[in-house]
Amino acid sequence: MNIIETINRFPDQSSCIAYLEGLRWQNEPECPYCNSKRSSKRHETYRHQCHGCNRSYSVLVGTIFESTKLPLTQWFLAISLILNAKKGLSARQLSRDLGVNRKTGWYLQMRIRKAMQEGEDVSLFKGIVEIDETYIGGKKANHSKKKRQARRDNKLQITGYQDKQPVIGLLERDGRIRLQVVDKAHGVTIKPIIEKTVSKDATIVTDGFGGYAGLSKIFREHQVLNKDKEQYARGKYHTNTIEGFWTLLKRGIYGQYHKISARYLQSYLDEFTFKYNHRDNRLIFDVLINKIAAVT
Repeated sequence: MNIIETINRFPDQSSCIAYLEGLRWQNEPECPYCNSKRSSKRHETYRHQCHGCNRSYSVLVGTIFESTKLPLTQWFLAISLILNAKKGLSARQLSRDLGVNRKTGWYLQMRIRKAMQEGEDVSLFKGIVEIDETYIGGKKANHSKKKRQARRDNKLQITGYQDKQPVIGLLERDGRIRLQVVDKAHGVTIKPIIEKTVSKDATIVTDGFGGYAGLSKIFREHQVLNKDKEQYARGKYHTNTIEGFWTLLKRGIYGQYHKISARYLQSYLDEFTFKYNHRDNRLIFDVLINKIAAVT
């Protein structure tokens, strides 16, 4: 749903509240504190008075909108803007688009990303599953003068990917993706994620990275591509799809966000994951709002 459609569909607070009440309660208010359906609408407000526990509540209780001071029209517009930004949207740009300060824009993004979390209670990946690891972080040469001086003072020799954050990606061919930040990229951290995500009957496709060794004993088939010998595909077996996704992800990170701390990296990955998994769904806005309304 584009921006114009969002504005026309939700022109005011009342339309937003009515939409959420329809999703969450099917227009039959239910107290989030005692689950009673005996209530009355409070005059000139969007709140309801429970006749069971005598507390007042609204449809926003338990959702990312609870206690917000911003109109829901701005929240809905922010959701639409984020969903339509294929390579992501910076907090500064979002704040300019909504007419709020940067901190508010960042807060909106983080709350919306929390609702985008797909969870682990989904069906296992099947068919051909491409698995690959990547590393997120800037080049040492681009570090601040203070960090470069600290390395020289402490005589630290950081090589390879030691200064970057590893991320493991699992992509179901023509299906879903899962991204997970890991402390270190090796078998001990990677294999449990793969076993929890992929069906034992699936065909795993990876490169020759040592962390994937032994997967052939767990899964029906494990196709290994030797990229050191320029073997990038073997018939239908390749990792081109997930490598293409890494390109999109890094363009978004370096082009829009410029840098992301390890503390918040997973939440950014959750956003890219959600948008990829629902890339062909014209009702992606409704899917996300439904997830938000279901939070209790």
